[in-house]
Amino acid sequence: MSDADPGGARATKILLVEDDDMVRDYAQAVLESLGYDPCVAVDGPSALRLLDEQRDIRLLVTDMGLPGMSGPDLADEARRRRPGLPVLFASGSVDAEPHAAGLEPGTLVLAKPFRKAELAAKLAALLDAARG
Repeated sequence: MSDADPGGARATKILLVEDDDMVRDYAQAVLESLGYDPCVAVDGPSALRLLDEQRDIRLLVTDMGLPGMSGPDLADEARRRRPGLPVLFASGSVDAEPHAAGLEPGTLVLAKPFRKAELAAKLAALLDAARG
């Protein structure tokens, strides 16, 4: 497993949902550099449209605080449409205690700002767990 292709990332489509332009551009560039195929949305409704249109999306990366629909609400609806869809939450305010934000224990949260290696490790863990 290399930094350029963690856990066989090639062709793995990831839905990235982030309303901050700078963070979204950075995260998209990092995902591409890791070998993932990101598609991006700025809010929950746009993300759900992409999820419905692109059946090959294998993982959701979403900001916790989105306009109009929170990240956890987006994740709930995405999993209703796609049971078992792995989700990675990103937040600038939730750190080691994701359950304090209403998330289930064991939920993976990426603290912002994040480094490439941190994102790579969490994505690989989620995808490995989804493969069973």
